[in-house]
Amino acid sequence: MARKRSTIIFITILLFLVGALPGRAAAAGRQEVEVIVPPQGLTELDLENEFCIYQGYPDAPVEVIVAGSGLRLTALKISYDQRNQLLTAEKTVQLKTERLFVTGEKLVLTPALLRLPTGGEITLLEPERLRMVVHGAFAYHLEEGTFQGEGGFILWGPEWVMEGERFDGSMRQEKVTVAGAPVIRWEDGFMQGEAGTVLTYDLASGQVTVEGPTKTRFYQDRGVHSSGD
Repeated sequence: MARKRSTIIFITILLFLVGALPGRAAAAGRQEVEVIVPPQGLTELDLENEFCIYQGYPDAPVEVIVAGSGLRLTALKISYDQRNQLLTAEKTVQLKTERLFVTGEKLVLTPALLRLPTGGEITLLEPERLRMVVHGAFAYHLEEGTFQGEGGFILWGPEWVMEGERFDGSMRQEKVTVAGAPVIRWEDGFMQGEAGTVLTYDLASGQVTVEGPTKTRFYQDRGVHSSGD
């Protein structure tokens, strides 16, 4: 159940960020979003087309703060298309909350979709630590509750590590499917599949089902024989 709660918290944070975008009205009013551009930075406002660009520089990024949320987004360049509700953060992107930390070179966010087009790292801090590095594109569809990644990934759990070439899943079905030579490692062994092997992980129960050829190895401590050997 801890894994399930972790994933729900992650999705809640993403939904909050989307609801807090400038120009997006929430049910109880508008969230206050503050954009801070450092000295010698650049701000471009196209009021007619409702398009904003904010640029910082190394060691002094642009900062976006959502009042009262503990949410902080920084990047060297942030652009926002208010008409299409499209926010793009580029170069040394960091998204921080009390429970979540996301880094990457590019983050694209709309009310329906969050993308890391060139990959990135996602760390969940509470209630248990989970860390995922995606080397290719990652996308999460907020309304459908589906997600996918490609180009290789590694996911570190509390007591295990999972990796593969690509993955997809559904929060509604509470399942993640891993393909492309999937691997699960734990303290006492590992299981590795081949290129055509497909691994399905149940988020609610923690049960793993694998279709295709695999190799499993267990590490066993050698006991001491009564003779002392």
